[in-house]
Amino acid sequence: MEIQQWITALRVHSAKEVDQYDRKLKSFGRNDQKVFEMLSEARAALLFLQNGWQVTMRDRPDLMLECEGETLYAEVKHINKKESDRRDAEAMAAAERCEFVQVGNVVDDEHSHGWQQMCATAIHKEPQYLDGEQNILIFVSYSESLDLLLPSAVNEFNDTVRNAGAASPLRKLGGMMMFSNIYGPSSGMSNVVFCPTSDPLKPISYKLVKALGYGQLA
Repeated sequence: MEIQQWITALRVHSAKEVDQYDRKLKSFGRNDQKVFEMLSEARAALLFLQNGWQVTMRDRPDLMLECEGETLYAEVKHINKKESDRRDAEAMAAAERCEFVQVGNVVDDEHSHGWQQMCATAIHKEPQYLDGEQNILIFVSYSESLDLLLPSAVNEFNDTVRNAGAASPLRKLGGMMMFSNIYGPSSGMSNVVFCPTSDPLKPISYKLVKALGYGQLA
């Protein structure tokens, strides 16, 4: 969709502060890649809007989400396709019938595992998490190399928080969500995965955990 189609969809679903989000997108002019990355915020917002949430577009963090009297703040991180995705597609196309092909190796190009990269992003985004609020980080991923890695990223983040101690500001983060590229019967026909962190200062309520993780398609 073009920018105006996304903006119209947000308005149709009654998102708030859409005008300032529209101005932010247009400020990037003809930088199509940057606009594409920023549209991940609209994609995330529409998922929640279509599932009955109220959404306010904002900055630092990107979204304010309201559901049944509770408020949640979300920072959105866009992930582009990776070189490993291209190599994996070529290798699978060239494979013989019933031949197993190793996929998802990003280390050769980027010198760290995908789950390590997602954990590093969660740490880097700490200034965006609000004190005293329920905070989540949403990965809008276009890379099949990172599919299925969110639980590992959250486990790595939990270990980092434990090592940092009880006073760590990283404890502001209550969970991570991913929009992945795969879905099917085993996932309830959903490509949305949510994993709470283990020791947040303000845990995501059980009601919101259910709303975040059940049968959604983004």
